[in-house]
Amino acid sequence: MDELQNATKSIENVKTFATTFLLITLIISSLVLFVINMINIRERKYEIGVFRTIGMSKFKLTTQFILELLIIATIALIIGAIIGGFLAKPVGNKLLENEINNTQSEKEQIAQNFGKSGRTDISKMGMQFNNRKEMQTIDSIEAVVDFTVIIQLLGIGILLTFTSSLASMISIQRFSPLTILKERS
Repeated sequence: MDELQNATKSIENVKTFATTFLLITLIISSLVLFVINMINIRERKYEIGVFRTIGMSKFKLTTQFILELLIIATIALIIGAIIGGFLAKPVGNKLLENEINNTQSEKEQIAQNFGKSGRTDISKMGMQFNNRKEMQTIDSIEAVVDFTVIIQLLGIGILLTFTSSLASMISIQRFSPLTILKERS
């Protein structure tokens, strides 16, 4: 059973790395989007004041800003999904190759430390268990970005954009049109 766990250790390491990378990316991107939205609102403060002065409601103005952000985010997410679809397999295979090399180096180091001779090449060896079934090692990943994954990514991206645009909604709601126009002159 230990041999099975050792054989799947590389795949688990790649999975853990990918999950950690996703969470860190989501946290950083939400902070960056929040800051960008706040800068966008400050730069367009006069425009907001003019629209509010001519009678545009706060709700309509907020909706306009959110729709602008969602359109831009959707286009960027589609471009990112296409590029990610093409890069998923080579990047996944490179990560797996690095993990296999690390595991081989680990096994060689253990063998040298405990006096065993010979090189252990896990990419070419089959392991036998009590029931005489052989287990083949995995040396490449078939990473395919299917429609479900793209929809999930788009959903996460749009949710992230919407929550980060909450800052702009709050800012728009608190602006007084007369105060904005007085500051400009």
